Amino acid sequence: MIDASNLPACNGACPDLDVDERFNATVQEYVEVIRDLIEAGPVARVKDIAERRGVTRSSVSIALKDLRSLGLVQHEHYGYVELTDDGRELGAVLSRRHAVIRTFLENILGLPAEAANNEACRLEHAMSPETLDALVEYVRRLEGCPWCSFAPVKAMPG
Repeated sequence: MIDASNLPACNGACPDLDVDERFNATVQEYVEVIRDLIEAGPVARVKDIAERRGVTRSSVSIALKDLRSLGLVQHEHYGYVELTDDGRELGAVLSRRHAVIRTFLENILGLPAEAANNEACRLEHAMSPETLDALVEYVRRLEGCPWCSFAPVKAMPG
């Protein structure tokens, strides 16, 4: 489960959650897998990425070329995969997107934690910026900021 609690508190000035349109769902999923592998430590390797994604190593190699051309990873042939500053920033944005969607599904709609997490994984890549902005505002009004301790904005009409 992604935990955004280690991200910097926004104290009400919530960060931008938009994702560059060049970063399609597949790119986003690869960045998340690489981020998760690096966080689990100590490194991300092609074989581990392939295993986690359920694809071949050659598919990962092709994807890494695309990610490198987008400036999201550094990877030398047969070397470890590292996220660039832009890759780490994209990973942080995706964690925040996931956190707000998971919070909505679990705390507001009442889905069980595992179901909310799994559904958030699917929705975070497909949601339009406008819908996500509205969802963030709604969650903030009811729950406060989903990734820091900022208090709820105001009570929603019941």
